[in-house]
Amino acid sequence: MVRLTRRVKSASLTGDPSDVWLRPYMKTKRFAKGEVLFHKGDPATLIYYLAEGRIEFVEIGEIMEPGHIFGEIAFFTPARQRLLTARCAENCTVLSVGEETLLQLYYQNPEFGFYLVKLVAERLASNVERLEARLENSPPAAPRSNRH
Repeated sequence: MVRLTRRVKSASLTGDPSDVWLRPYMKTKRFAKGEVLFHKGDPATLIYYLAEGRIEFVEIGEIMEPGHIFGEIAFFTPARQRLLTARCAENCTVLSVGEETLLQLYYQNPEFGFYLVKLVAERLASNVERLEARLENSPPAAPRSNRH
């Protein structure tokens, strides 16, 4: 644990430390271009780390580059379901970890827990910004009639 804490502190100085925190506990799997890791509405059972390749989030048309965690928001929603579809934009190497291990890391390592909460908040703020931009660019809604 002491060695892991040192590695985390070192990694946090250079950027995203999730690789150091999670990689030792994750399983590696390769996916071909076009394969879907999860669909919108699927139950959330794993959190992912993209080691190689690119992932497309279909509903919003965004592409994720390697070196990032994804799929974490669904763990914090009441329905515990995926909010987007994740599809491989090219051949990918993806690492995954289950909820039990994730929670153990969350409780054992407050720095990781804080990082995870910050990541979720950043992603949710990004979703709000995207929706606000969409609303600004859409035509105004027709007025409603109050007839009964």
